[in-house]
Amino acid sequence: MNEKNTRARLLLFFIGIPLLILSLFFLQFAHYIIISGILFVVQFLSSKELRNMLTRAAMPDSGDSLTFIGLIPSVLTYISCFLSGSPLETAFVLFIAWSFCLILMLVPLAFQKKNSFPELIKQAASIVLVHFYTALLPGFLIFIVSGFPNSQYTIITFAMLTFGNDSLAWLFGKYLAKKRNLLDVSPNKSVAGFIGGTIGSIIAAFIGLGPMAGTWKPSGASYTLLSLFLGLGMAFFVIVGDLFESALKRSARMKDSGSIVPGRGGILDSFDSLYFSAPFFVAFSFSFHLFNL
Repeated sequence: MNEKNTRARLLLFFIGIPLLILSLFFLQFAHYIIISGILFVVQFLSSKELRNMLTRAAMPDSGDSLTFIGLIPSVLTYISCFLSGSPLETAFVLFIAWSFCLILMLVPLAFQKKNSFPELIKQAASIVLVHFYTALLPGFLIFIVSGFPNSQYTIITFAMLTFGNDSLAWLFGKYLAKKRNLLDVSPNKSVAGFIGGTIGSIIAAFIGLGPMAGTWKPSGASYTLLSLFLGLGMAFFVIVGDLFESALKRSARMKDSGSIVPGRGGILDSFDSLYFSAPFFVAFSFSFHLFNL
């Protein structure tokens, strides 16, 4: 498994990342419609994997309608990016569409028969989790890809913050870790890995807000503080995103969320950290007017 993991990471570094950078500069048309389309597929498969986890954990499944309706907020977010010039309006569309779709999925529970009452809370909890984890959070990825001005540099920075964390966490954990089994949900995690991941995110923040930044680039003490806080915040949510998905797998007695990604497992195994960190990245960028917001 370790050899497969190493191979997958090397493929990501030498093939995946260069392809991403090339696509960002040569496939910009229609607000990166190709990348957004790939993310729609990722979201769809993520929802299927999560619903499978819940079924394995003896939670009720509301069916494929939950997965398809979950795509609506992301699609409307992309359309808003395409039609509207205001990132704030697009963010508003994401939240309103997601809220309305969630209510739409919960409405049938109000008309259940008496024999269904014991399972209603479980069914409601299952709907909310799936709709939050694999509908709202992926919508923020669509926003990052299509809603930011000069999106290519924003996407590269976000990718460095997340994949840089993951890569240095793996490197530090593999070669420097002396004590593991710190957390029951993920026994292979180590203090060295957490430190390495945090360093990776901080370095990426200094690069993203410094050499790669445009005319909006912060300077002086603000550059240092913003880079530190962005790096630390992203590191926290990247790590928590990974741990949260590991906890779900433990509850479902599953090793991986799926098997579609060689050496990694499922789609959720690869995108869990991106899902959790994307809202923080968007909120932080809005709060401090980064990336021309």
